Formats: sequence, structure tokens, C-alpha cells
Amino acid sequence: MRRGLGAYSLALAAVAVLVPLHRWWAAQVLLVPLLLIVPGSILLQALRIPSRVVRSFPVYVPCASIIVLFGAGVAVDMAGPLAGVAEPLRAVPLLIGFEVTCAGLLVACASAPADVTIEWRSPRRPVRVAVPLLIPLAAAAGAMRLNTGHGNTVAVVAAVAIVGSLIVAAALSARLDQALLEMVLYSAGLAMIWACSLRGDPLYGFDISAEYQRLSHTVSTGIWPFAHPGDAYGAMLSVTVMPAELHVLSGIPALLIFKVVYPMIFALFPVAIFGLARKVLVRPWAFIAAAFTIGQYAFTELATLARQEIALVLFAALIAAMLDSRVRRGPRWRLVALLGVALAVSHYSTTYLAITLLGLLVPLQFGLSWIRRVPRVTGAVVVAFLATLAGAVIWYGPVTHSESHLMQVVQTVQDQGLDILPNRTPGSSLLSAYLQGNSRTTISAGVYAQRIAAYYARTRPYVHPLGKVAAERQYDLRNTSVPDTPVRWQAGYTAVTLSLLVIEQLANLLAAVGALLMVLRRKASLLTRQIGLAALAATSLLTVIRFSGTLAAAYGQERAQLQALVILAVTMCWTFQARTGWRQHWQARIRVLASGCLAVVFVNTVYLVGAVLGGATSVNLASSGPVFEYFYVTAPEIASARWLGSQFRTGDLVYADEYGQVPLAAGTSIQDGLMTDLTPRTLSASNTWVYASHANVVNQKSFALYNNRLATYVFPARFLDANYSVVYTNGSSEVFHR
Repeated sequence: MRRGLGAYSLALAAVAVLVPLHRWWAAQVLLVPLLLIVPGSILLQALRIPSRVVRSFPVYVPCASIIVLFGAGVAVDMAGPLAGVAEPLRAVPLLIGFEVTCAGLLVACASAPADVTIEWRSPRRPVRVAVPLLIPLAAAAGAMRLNTGHGNTVAVVAAVAIVGSLIVAAALSARLDQALLEMVLYSAGLAMIWACSLRGDPLYGFDISAEYQRLSHTVSTGIWPFAHPGDAYGAMLSVTVMPAELHVLSGIPALLIFKVVYPMIFALFPVAIFGLARKVLVRPWAFIAAAFTIGQYAFTELATLARQEIALVLFAALIAAMLDSRVRRGPRWRLVALLGVALAVSHYSTTYLAITLLGLLVPLQFGLSWIRRVPRVTGAVVVAFLATLAGAVIWYGPVTHSESHLMQVVQTVQDQGLDILPNRTPGSSLLSAYLQGNSRTTISAGVYAQRIAAYYARTRPYVHPLGKVAAERQYDLRNTSVPDTPVRWQAGYTAVTLSLLVIEQLANLLAAVGALLMVLRRKASLLTRQIGLAALAATSLLTVIRFSGTLAAAYGQERAQLQALVILAVTMCWTFQARTGWRQHWQARIRVLASGCLAVVFVNTVYLVGAVLGGATSVNLASSGPVFEYFYVTAPEIASARWLGSQFRTGDLVYADEYGQVPLAAGTSIQDGLMTDLTPRTLSASNTWVYASHANVVNQKSFALYNNRLATYVFPARFLDANYSVVYTNGSSEVFHR
């Protein structure tokens, strides 16, 4: 124990020495892992978490480090002004707060038993284990080549390597050691995220652009105010205090914290699922469960949601700690409580779904206790539920006053109801409506223009359009589209995409069946039953979201599915394991079939199908298509957005379509009150700014969302040129004013 404390003392001393030298890249490369490993290791020892538990679930270490960074950062931010420090989120105060926090935890470690000392040792074949890390490096190189206008050859090679590594590892998982399997999962996940997060100048995506604006403000002011009424993003420590702390202490540019470091943390998500699955699954099926999670479209979508990258890793660790009976009651409850609170201050939607799932799990287990001999209440589950709920209520309420996002959802449900299967057409079957789910459907430009004009007249009386001029037929909206690459082999493309649909629905069915079997099986352990009950709760939530257009709009069903897969991926693979028993020849055959299904999933989700056969593309392999036009932001767009941000005044109206709101979120604080309907009959006649993005100006396209329906139309350039003045242009984006 003394040797362990001495090593951590040296590590903390190294941090203190390196922080003043962080302008050099070598110091930055050392500081990031130190900040994400050392404080977590110390906290886990102070909590008395056995080393064998940490060894089997290494994701506890960075999650515990995040908890320490949250706590130290908020403590410095709060204490700084009291001590006369106007800007506490600077290097010296943050370093002092970090060192004092870790030193206090070291004191708590002094009396800990020897079995909680984490033993750090190299894997048996370090070079072999490190080889998969070449895949994310290739993905990063491919993304940067696409950014500079080069071809997609390197990006395609990286995508093939992602698919190949996962399929080969799944086929050989019975013979590969756990460290190598974890590294394959980590490398594939990181490659998938980097292929998207490293696109764009500066960022790729809408949410992360708004998050970066909050981070930039925190860094520039050097302080984080607690009150954030109506600003849910600014209230999250995962996009304000913690990334600012990592930036200030490590010296890594704040932009790269979101583009590089956060994906490195989120890539631990499938590793966490693998560790959780190993509690009830053999190694091959645990690997397939984790790999299936990487194959979800929503997985790469998280490259645009920095706050949820952190929250999902914390959620997976929370579920694992809650179910880990190898840890004594007191330490487990303390760890679960800290993870629940950390989740609450990281992302509100992930927290709401976690609270609902845990809240359902408590009565489900109580009800099962009357059927099977299981405890009526499990303390760790209750602690997880109460800690997450209390953390959310206190943090979103009296601390930050950011509960408006929840109030908006409640108000929408009261006004619109659950809006069951909004896309169901007359005469269609319930099955087809369910398969279509709450996916966005299209609406013609003319219908959209009429409905949105009526909506503005009814709800926004302060908007005064140009009257008869705006109603002239020459300015009527015209339909357009954003074409993908033409499909070169329609039969093959249809077969692959249809196979993906079948596999996804079959996976959902198997997960639900597995949950029931885990709950009702006579000789199942308490852990098995708890996982099954949690899966039943998750299935119920996903079903409600799938059927309800209101809830799907509030929290995308794809992201809810990804969060639920922490549990559902385990029950899905448990079904295979339970039905085939331990007979090796059946296990091998089923694993080959599962590996083939994984191949189908991945060639779709990394868009290799589009690269080979044509059709849908994405930014990881192309610089065209609907996703590229929406999310890809360029430096000229940011420049024009910032100019507009410096010119508009309170009381002015700012308009931009769905394309234009992305650079506005990245470069300005213009979000509340932003009008996203660029039509002649909704544009106000005075004190009005109109922002036009690259897609508007160069590609002459606009798009809008109305009641979750998509309208794509020709940018109304003729109307704007005739009635508004161009006050800023740089060739690829413009600003109009009247």
C-alpha cells in the first residue's frame, strides 16, 4: 500500500511539474492520460473498491477521474471569488485545487486494505495489443485528407479495417485474450468517432457547435456562473468546467478537447458493455454484444454530442457498479452515488432515461420477489435511483435553474399528447407503421409554406411580413432535393439495407425474449434476474418512444436505443448462449452466423455500402450528400456568423434555416429566439437579419423541420435580393438586413 501511495504521489508531482510546461506537445501528451487515470485510481482506492474489480472493469478508472475533475473544478470555481480570485478557472487555481483534492483522497487511502491497491502491469504481448490502435490513426488521417479536398481512399481503407478487425475478432474471440479484445473494441469505436469528429472547420455537428460556444465562453471568462436559466447546455459540467479544466491544465486547445479527447473517452463505452456482459456471458458472446453496439448509426452521431459522450460512459459504469456484488455494500453504494450525481451534471436527457429505467427496476424487482426467491429491494439499485434523481432535481433546479428543457417537454405532451405513430397513413398496417417508427417524413415546399405562415400568424404576432409582396406567386417556394450518389447495383443495395432492417428488428426481439428468460428461469442468479428486469424496463421505454412522436422528438429514439443497449445487448446475446448451452460445435456455428450479421450491420453503418454500391453517404467517407451539407461547417461560415453576432442588438430578429443555424451555434450566442423558417411569408419586414450558409448561397438549397417533417426547397434568394440588403458576404455565406 505504501508503494502504491508513493507512486501516486510521484504522479501528482509530475502533473505539477508538467502543467507549467504544457505549451510543448510532449507535456500535453503526458498530461492527458495522467489527468484521466491518476485521480480516478486514487478515488477508487479511497472508496475501497477491490483491485480485482477494477481489473475486470477498467472503465471505472476514467469515470472516477471525471468525478474528481468535476468536484475539483466546481470547488475552485466556487471558492475562487470568495478568496478574491476573479478568474478561478486558470492554471494556477485549478492546479492547486486538483492537487489538494487528490492529496486529500491519498490521505483517505492510507488506512485502506491492501486488496484495493490497483496493480498496474503491462499485457503479456504489448505490441500485439497495441496494433489495433493503427485503425483510429488511419481514420484520423482519412478525415483530415477529406477536409483538405483529397479523395476518400484512406478513409475507405480505415472503414474496411474497422469492419475487418471486429469480424475477425468476433470469429476468433474464444482464442484471443481479454486485453486484445478490449483493445479491438476501443480502437474500432475510436476510429468510428474520429472519422466524424475530425471533419469540419472547426467542428462537425449542431449540438457540439453550441457546446463549443459554451466552452469558449467559460475559457475566455475564466469563471463558470452557476445560474443558467433557460440554458441547459451551459448548466452541464461536461461542456463547461471539465473541458475547460482539461484545456487549462494540459495545454491542449479547447477545440481538440471536443474533437480528439472526448472521443477517446467515449470509445470506452463498448469496452464498458463488454465488461458488464462478462458478468453473465462467456467471452465470445460478450464481445459480440459490445461490437453490436458500435454498429449502431447513433454511435457515430455521438461525435456531435460532447455532453452525451461523457454521460453514456458514466451511465454504463453506473449500471455495472450497481450490479457488481463483488464490492462490499458501503463502497458500492458510495461509488454508485457518485456516478449517479456525475451523470446528472453531464447530460439531462441521458439522466432522465436513467431515472426512468431505475425507477421501473425497483418495483419490478419487488414484484418478482413474490414469484421467485429474490430480495424485494436491492440497496445499490435504490441508491442509484435516489442519487441520480436527487442530483437532477437539485442541479437542474436550485443550483443552475436550467429545468426549462424538462418543462418544455411536459408542456408539449400536455398540448399535443403522446402523438401515437404520427407517420401512419390511412390504410397502412400497424406493423408497417411500427417499422417506420418516428422517422422523419417529407412535406412539399408549398404545403410547408402555407402551414408555417399560419403558425407564425397564430403564435408570433410580433412578426410582420411584407404582406402582398411576400404573397406574390414569383416568390412561392419550390421543391428541391440533396441527391446522394446514384445506386450502381440496385438489387445488391436493396438486399443489404433490407438485411440490416431484419437484423435490427430480430435483435430487438431477441433482447426482449432474453430478458424474459433471464427473469423467469428457475436457476438464474440474482444478477441474471436483475439484468433481465432492467432489460424489460428498457424495452418498455423504447416501445413508448417508438410509438410516441412527441417523446421521439424530445429525445431521439436512436440515442435512446444506444443507451438501452448497455443492457439489451447483453440479454440479446444471453439468448444465444442459453439456447445453445455449452456444446462447442453449436456455439461455433451460432457465432459464425452472428459474425455474419455483424458484417451486414457494419458495412451499412460505416457507409461502405454507399462507397461500393452508391446510395447514402456520410461525412466519414464523402464530402457530399445530405448529412455533409447539414453538419459540415467551414471557416468562412464561422466568420460570417461571428460578424452577425457582433452586429445584432437586443430586439432584432435573426433568421436562418436548419443549415444556417449550425454555424450560428458554433460562432455566436444567437440561439434563443432564432427563427428557423426562411420563407417570404414568415420573414419580418423590419429589424431583421437573415443568415445564409454555404448550402444556401452556393448550393441554393434550404431545409426546415415542421412537426418532425422535412421540407427541402430552393433558397429564396430572389425575394431576399429584392427586399433585403446584403451587408456581409465572403463568397460562400452572406448576411442580409432590413
